[in-house]
Amino acid sequence: MGKVRMGILDGFYGKVGTVVGSFWKGKPVMRAYVRPKGTHTSSEAQALVQTRFAAINSLSGAFLSALQLGFGPIARQRHVTEGNVFVTENWDCIHADTPGAATVDYTELVIARGHLPEVLFGNASFAEPLQVAVPMTDTSDVIGADAHDKVYLFVYSPEAGAGVMSDGRNTRADESLSVNVPAYWNGHRVHVWGFAIGNGPDNKGVISDSRYLGSGTIS
Repeated sequence: MGKVRMGILDGFYGKVGTVVGSFWKGKPVMRAYVRPKGTHTSSEAQALVQTRFAAINSLSGAFLSALQLGFGPIARQRHVTEGNVFVTENWDCIHADTPGAATVDYTELVIARGHLPEVLFGNASFAEPLQVAVPMTDTSDVIGADAHDKVYLFVYSPEAGAGVMSDGRNTRADESLSVNVPAYWNGHRVHVWGFAIGNGPDNKGVISDSRYLGSGTIS
């Protein structure tokens, strides 16, 4: 317990509430109280929040190649990292009912955000070995779009804890795009997203919202 020597306005020593008083070279000093290690036990609510943070931070690392493109403009505008934007956008997609065990609603997960018109994607196909393919409808005549807009696929394997990004060679005017995945992903259940980046004279660098394109098993 803290003790005051000569009244409330004078120096004190010991712990008083959340601060600790002491005297150094005859002068009263005050510092924040730091709870000793090993004496603090997290509540279940805190443990659940920590579980969600661990899960979403792990995802942000695995999704980094996509986030640098999809959230780049927003991150620069806010002076934060793309990972910070990812956490803000997707916090409600991460759930935890038990400490240490998080689940992810991949269908609602966003990896790109912007005002560029979206690409009209079809459903992801997993028919070819070690490949994910997605059909597209030409939307280059949509106001704000351009035939030269670059279109990307991102494929994520929860089992591998890693993702693969397409090379950006496909454009909005193409009929389909695909991305090859590592051989060790054979048998993995994966999730797929697509988005576009403007590459025309009037929309260069503008990002579209991402679109979840489904899940399937790599053969």
